[in-house]
Amino acid sequence: MKRMLLLSIAALALPLAAQQTTAPAAAKSAPAPAPKQAAIVNGEVITVEKLDHMWNNMSVGFRDQYEKSGGKQAFLENYLRKRLVLQEAIKSGFDKRPDVITDMDAARESALFDRYVRDVVAAPIVSEADIKNYYQEHATEFAMPERVHVRHIVVAPFEAGPAKKTKEQALDRIKAIAADLLKHNMDVRGVESEAATRLRLIYFADAARKYSEDASASSGGDLGWKAKGELDPTFEEAAWHLLPGMMSGVIETQYGYHVIMLEERQAAGTQPYEVVRAGIREFLLTQKATDVMTAVNKLTNELRVTSKITLFPENVK
Repeated sequence: MKRMLLLSIAALALPLAAQQTTAPAAAKSAPAPAPKQAAIVNGEVITVEKLDHMWNNMSVGFRDQYEKSGGKQAFLENYLRKRLVLQEAIKSGFDKRPDVITDMDAARESALFDRYVRDVVAAPIVSEADIKNYYQEHATEFAMPERVHVRHIVVAPFEAGPAKKTKEQALDRIKAIAADLLKHNMDVRGVESEAATRLRLIYFADAARKYSEDASASSGGDLGWKAKGELDPTFEEAAWHLLPGMMSGVIETQYGYHVIMLEERQAAGTQPYEVVRAGIREFLLTQKATDVMTAVNKLTNELRVTSKITLFPENVK
């Protein structure tokens, strides 16, 4: 969408006397299911719900960039790095500095103001019908080509540095990695197909973290969703002939020697309305910025008249 780049349940114990009667015991409420975990960082749980919320509220432009470079896994990796820095800041007491507290309060005020304007004040300006009409009338903007979600392990020859090796040595290494992965794949024969696919992906991602020599290693070799024309031609030719959960043989490209794993395949179609709705609304609001500002000014004028305010101009210098 190119134009949008602008933008516990506590259990109650029965009284002792009640427990001693012959009356049937009250049924206990079923405990709430534990939230799914996306990661644990030094004891801090990052839930799937929180991760999905951050992902879905990201601008369409940023999300598209992540889709091309590791998807939600890459986003999670970046967020984990941010949390590590924040944990260090809190551990050192940096968040207790008066100037830092002032800045955090200002940022909180700014976020609250922005969200209230967007979600409440501007609600009548861009209606749900407006958003749906735009979605329907600009269907081509939300068209998605057929895509594949791929992972890879790459080993390359280097003339110098700690990873120095010849082409022959690089080829020998990737062959050994591929052979080990193939053995793991053979070990899961007879396992229910969906579970077997998950196991293959887990083995592959672990191997990528250990052995791959590019930036995708930290995310288990995840290259994200790719459409035709976005990858090296030789790499693409091999990737597009794989089935989900299938691993390629050794592929040579200009970047080195690769082993590829196809994680998912997605047919051509249209991005769901729920996925792009927030981006469309943001775009339409930018088109009606004057109306939004008029609504904000009208509200502040009304509040200014009906509120009790005392000014001390002699203290403002």
